[in-house]
Amino acid sequence: MTAAQPASTAGRAPAGPGQAQRPAQRPQAPTIDPVRVLRQHTWLLVWSAVAGAVLGVMANYVFLYAYPLWGGSVIFEIRPEVTSAKDAVAREIVQDEAIARLGQTESQKIITKNILEAAMAAPDIGTTKWGQDYPTVDERVKELEEDLRVGHRRGTQLFTLSWRTHAKEDVPVVLNRVANTYINKRTSGEDEKTSSSKSSFESKKANVDEEIRTLKAEIQDFIRRNGITAGRESDLSDQRSTENLARLRDDTIRDLTLAQSRLDSIDRKISEQRFEDEDRRRAMDDPTIRELERNHHQVQVFLNSSRERFGDDHPQVKDLMQRETAAKNRLKVTMDESMQRNLQADKIDYSQRVTALKALVGKQTEDLSAASKKLQELTAQISALDALKEQLAQKETERQSLQDLIMQFDILQGRADSRRVSLVQPAVVPKEMDFPQLKFMLPGGVVLALLVVAGILFLREFLDQRVRFPADLAGTGGARLVGVIPDTDDDPAEPPAAEVVVLRAPGSTTAEMYRQLSAAVLKAMDAAGARTLAVVTAHPGGGSTTVASNLAASLHSAGRTVAVLDANLRRPRVASVFGADTSAPGLSDMLAGRDAAPHMADGVAVYGPGTPDTRVYERLSTDEMRRLLGRLRERYQVVVVDLPPTLVAGESLVVADGCDAALLVVRALEDQRGLVAKLVHQLHETHAVLVGTVLNRPEQTAGGYFRKNAELMAAYAKSADEGAKPAEAKA
Repeated sequence: MTAAQPASTAGRAPAGPGQAQRPAQRPQAPTIDPVRVLRQHTWLLVWSAVAGAVLGVMANYVFLYAYPLWGGSVIFEIRPEVTSAKDAVAREIVQDEAIARLGQTESQKIITKNILEAAMAAPDIGTTKWGQDYPTVDERVKELEEDLRVGHRRGTQLFTLSWRTHAKEDVPVVLNRVANTYINKRTSGEDEKTSSSKSSFESKKANVDEEIRTLKAEIQDFIRRNGITAGRESDLSDQRSTENLARLRDDTIRDLTLAQSRLDSIDRKISEQRFEDEDRRRAMDDPTIRELERNHHQVQVFLNSSRERFGDDHPQVKDLMQRETAAKNRLKVTMDESMQRNLQADKIDYSQRVTALKALVGKQTEDLSAASKKLQELTAQISALDALKEQLAQKETERQSLQDLIMQFDILQGRADSRRVSLVQPAVVPKEMDFPQLKFMLPGGVVLALLVVAGILFLREFLDQRVRFPADLAGTGGARLVGVIPDTDDDPAEPPAAEVVVLRAPGSTTAEMYRQLSAAVLKAMDAAGARTLAVVTAHPGGGSTTVASNLAASLHSAGRTVAVLDANLRRPRVASVFGADTSAPGLSDMLAGRDAAPHMADGVAVYGPGTPDTRVYERLSTDEMRRLLGRLRERYQVVVVDLPPTLVAGESLVVADGCDAALLVVRALEDQRGLVAKLVHQLHETHAVLVGTVLNRPEQTAGGYFRKNAELMAAYAKSADEGAKPAEAKA
């Protein structure tokens, strides 16, 4: 709220949910409809094209005599690479990127300074008219560096050298001289490179030959010095002998391990007196033990027989039992003594065997070490000899490869297809002029003229900050467009007066646009719970009075009780529009505390500005104005307040702050987009809900949608009127 706005809100209705103030959006860049701009200036563009065609024809004949140019080209081919003298044909270049890269590289080589200097020093260049215009080599080279054009033809293996001059006879002389100089220098360079490479390989081959002779002498000396035989049978015999010694030693070690294990087992049996079944079987082979076992068995037989006959208590049985026990004990003692003697004998036997095996292992180990050492020495000598022979074989292979390369160089130099670049088509005297040509100058003039005119039109469209079309309001943040009111001069129905078009010409396009506007405004006001509507504009003549009066009439036709309040005390017009006395008591009188009755016109209550002596502008900014709006709000369903322009009347925004809603009227071709954005921002800072903006009297686009819609509305209304007249006549 500005400083001029009072803080009191007496008489204001409580804000509804829809009255929440939306934050002002950031203005966007204006959009330009290119189709609209071009269609709007169709005839200008047509005449520009005609003028461009005329200028193109004139320019063609001017250049034909003042600056003719004849051009020609030399075509070169990048041949496939010959990689080997054994290839029957050259290898094809299959990658387009490789062809393009080679073509661009060779194209740039043609226009290098050393080639141009060599070409321009030729005597035939001085005989041309162009050569006489540039007598020195430096001048010719400098001129060619600017005028020569080289390029690669995509999809082919060709690249071209092009040039244009004023005398057509000079074209083939200069171009062919440059092309031949390039080919000659490239050929000499390739030959020099080939000769240099061949000399390098020949020198390397001589070094390899010397190394081969040295290696052969070293091998012979090594064989004599180490006494190595030519065959490998002795080497294999020594190796087999060493392997046999190793196997014998392994067998001996295995026997020694078994004998030692057996000896350890015997020691444990002797020390622990633990005998096994095998020991018992060996003891049973002793005749004494067998005899004792027979005696023991006989006593057991007598004992069992006596027990069956006499029983256990008989003296004979008891005697036999004692004899059986004694025989059994004597057998056990004799058995233990026999097993002990056997183990002692085995221990002595295995001890001797272990000692003998250990001695044998030592002897075999010494023999194996000696044989292995001898074999290692022999193997090292053979390995060294093999290394020398392998080195000799590598050198011989390298010498053969070098010999093949040298032979290929000789063959390649003799092949005609080994040249990478060849001249396919030399330049000839041109038969047709390159510049000017009417088939290019005529459309070129048309296109240039159209581009210049279209550029000026779009530049003017971009620099023009005025609001001219509905699309211009799209870039203004928060300025929601709710209606477009055409100029009555553009209305096909030709209404008599714009201020009361809804009442006087209801079938016109303008009246229909006001009805659409009132529907959108009424919907927004009902959603916000608003009843008082401030109609605001920026400039004088913006159309706020016209919009307010027609909006009031349309809202009354929609069934609402409507009052129109003329708050423009500086230049009041609402009363005169509705046919009321502009000097009758009205708004200013009510603000002074007097009573004033409204003027009823077509159902609309019109409150004029009041008597002239009471029109004090400052009273519009008082609390009394807010209370008056509150009383009118309770009396009428819709109160439309016509306000003075904001640029000349500071009270406009103050009165708008006291209203429930506000409608911004933008005059096309007068209001700037920046001014509209500023006014939208100021209205957002008031307590009124900005229901939207109305674009008044926009500039119509020739053939545009707006004009088509207007014509459609007029035709539809006319057909409706014609259908109603026969019905009335029949009635």
